[in-house]
Amino acid sequence: MMKIRYIVGLLLAVAAVAPAVQAQEALQGLFVRPKSAAPASHAAQPLALGLPDTLELPFFDDFSRQHSILNPQKWADNMVFVNDDYGVNPLTTGVATFDILDGNGHVYKHITSSPTAADTLTSKPINLHPSDIGVYLSFAYQPKGMSDDIPENVDSLTLQLFAPGWGWISAWHASPDTFLVDSVKALKEKYFLPTSHEKIVLAEDITTKFFKVIIGITDTIFLQPGFRFRFINYATRSGAEVLGKLGNCDIWNLDLVYLDKNRTAADTMLADVAISRPVRRLLKEYHTMPWRHLKGSPTAQQTQLANGTIVTVTYSLSNLGASTSGFRTNFEVSCSEKAAPIQTSGGGNNIQADTTRPYTFNLPLSYFLNTPPANADSVTFDVKTIIFDYAINPSLAAELQANDTGVFRQTFHTYYAYDDGTAENGFGIFGANAANAKVAVKYFSYLRDTLSGVYICFNSTQDSGNLQPFKLAVWSDKGGQPNDDNMLYLEPNLTPQFDSLNAFTYYKLTRPVVVEGAFYVGWVQQASAMLNVGFDRNNRPANTMLVSTNSYTWQRSAFDGQGALMVRPSFARRSDYLSTPVRRQEYSLNLSVYPNPVHDELTLNLPDDLRGAPLTLDIISLAGQRVYCEPLASNVVNVSRLPQGVYFIRLSRGAKNVGYAKIVKN
Repeated sequence: MMKIRYIVGLLLAVAAVAPAVQAQEALQGLFVRPKSAAPASHAAQPLALGLPDTLELPFFDDFSRQHSILNPQKWADNMVFVNDDYGVNPLTTGVATFDILDGNGHVYKHITSSPTAADTLTSKPINLHPSDIGVYLSFAYQPKGMSDDIPENVDSLTLQLFAPGWGWISAWHASPDTFLVDSVKALKEKYFLPTSHEKIVLAEDITTKFFKVIIGITDTIFLQPGFRFRFINYATRSGAEVLGKLGNCDIWNLDLVYLDKNRTAADTMLADVAISRPVRRLLKEYHTMPWRHLKGSPTAQQTQLANGTIVTVTYSLSNLGASTSGFRTNFEVSCSEKAAPIQTSGGGNNIQADTTRPYTFNLPLSYFLNTPPANADSVTFDVKTIIFDYAINPSLAAELQANDTGVFRQTFHTYYAYDDGTAENGFGIFGANAANAKVAVKYFSYLRDTLSGVYICFNSTQDSGNLQPFKLAVWSDKGGQPNDDNMLYLEPNLTPQFDSLNAFTYYKLTRPVVVEGAFYVGWVQQASAMLNVGFDRNNRPANTMLVSTNSYTWQRSAFDGQGALMVRPSFARRSDYLSTPVRRQEYSLNLSVYPNPVHDELTLNLPDDLRGAPLTLDIISLAGQRVYCEPLASNVVNVSRLPQGVYFIRLSRGAKNVGYAKIVKN
């Protein structure tokens, strides 16, 4: 049976006088990770003796400490994607996501129509002993999550245990219990240790809940120094029935991995209160907008930022413990303009056991509006949420501190964006007569300004099937729809570009376009293939996404309100644009760094005018995730803890980016 891979929109109808149109909208499952790695062999194999990196109990990771990279002190590989975008109702901020993409965003070539190992997550060796009592491994998992493809019943998430001298032994796996993508209500779990049995797990929707598992490690073949465990997703894929459409699928999220002794089979709760979803944005509608548009427009301030004299932020907390817990919350807000940060208390509260719920807090509007200058091109605010004063599991005190703090960076730049920079899916129109289809995203410019270009995030697809020509278009507004009679800009014969994971290609307009109020940016297709443009599922603006499959009518997209199309109009006043990953900006200086490739210490050869200046260094993965951000104390930076891969170095002075470099970490 052909695998159902995508949410497909309604068949778009036309007037009776027109020929039958078979153009369809579709979302394609997709996400990115920071690093490429080959799949591990899954055959039983002996473990070499001599284990200088053997860990002691307890072992715990909820993927809150590192965003976009695994903790190299705990894990032996780096194939999964650590993120806080893919989990639905996560227990703590950060999950490890398994899929069928390599580190460059391409589908693994070895995945076929038969279940095959894709991503692997392997622990470092752990020091167990035959005398250890009550050793249990627990974790929480979720199929699909925020993506649009659920694994089928032939796919699985599998747990294997390593017995020194014996090899890898399967302990557990789970798979959905039906092919019905939109109504799966059951999971089938198979336990192989300590006894073999099956368990059916029922839920109203298995894709919006994390399911807890606990497995006893009782056999003495495992209770030895050098014990390890690993998770593997076994996945399948089918051939591409539509050019440009085949992408990611069979996605699982993992959280709360905990191995310790002196536990019981009922020990699935933790005495901990955790941030499950940090603050996501300060703006009501946009994720990013030009600072000068916000600063210069009282309407923008009232519409996008303010509730009277306050800014309301929302975050979510989870009580992972077995009893009602009290806690306190503090907030700290700082600005890239180096103004003194503000600190305020959210006070105390209570949360019931085994409960996740949202909270809101108000921050003073005056700090945001009065700190940066009105003409600044780039301004950032960091909002830090800290929870404290609650009961905690004492044996995990150090580990559990990581999920007590959440940091959100609100960026104002030269473009408008609804999306948060992460493409969970891909959107496109395909099929017969799709060659003339049009897609438009509605924006509102609060000031009269000159549109100078458009950023578009394209996803990589199987065999580069989406590298098809298109026309870049800008429309004025006519009654809440794009005005085809007054098209402000149209440039044909452009093609998608895929520079790196989560990258935006900048298409500079050949002539400036002045806009004010409502306007639209998008494309007109020149081929019937799916262009596969990034689609962010975490932000879901309504009445912003329109499509047309003929020359005279527009309608709301079938996916309007379900996510944000990653198309960004830019009002940049510079001419030196780059095709850059999201969260990279336009740079003015190529930094000289050495050695490159680097293993331990990287030296920055700073120009004279920057030596001694207050500088901040960011290191950004290919996925666009910031993995390091610290004031530059010297021109020598220790990068030994970074996993192998390619990174971008960004050097900033206040709100201004003053240099960049690309490095390879060995």
